[in-house]
Amino acid sequence: MGLFDPMVPTFMKFLPITLAAFSLLSLSVNIPATVATQQLFCRGRMNNGWSYSAEFLNGRFERIRWTRSGQPPQVSSLSFKNTNNKGQPIYRGSLFAAVSVTLIDLSKGDVRPGSQISVGVEEWGWSRGNCALSNR
Repeated sequence: MGLFDPMVPTFMKFLPITLAAFSLLSLSVNIPATVATQQLFCRGRMNNGWSYSAEFLNGRFERIRWTRSGQPPQVSSLSFKNTNNKGQPIYRGSLFAAVSVTLIDLSKGDVRPGSQISVGVEEWGWSRGNCALSNR
């Protein structure tokens, strides 16, 4: 019994193909939005007045943009380093080419609006940031 068997009605010959295509289409509809290329910004403020916006794109934190009144804006490029014993991804970078910057993803890699990060800067301490879809 195959595709060219005269005893099999025509509609049944293509039924498995149609069902397979429908199943694949159904699977693609159920993919969560967070898997798609979604850009989020996690904003916070250090105790010394520097504000930051950490950019999450393509499933990872790529950079932190720093701003402070009266100062030129700065950018810290981030690299994934490891995951801590709580399952939280850790990213590292630098500021002013000398100061160490650490970002901890408190959502354990499931970054979405409302998630939080912890940002630490050498000699400045730590700050908690909140994530949203907009960079404003």
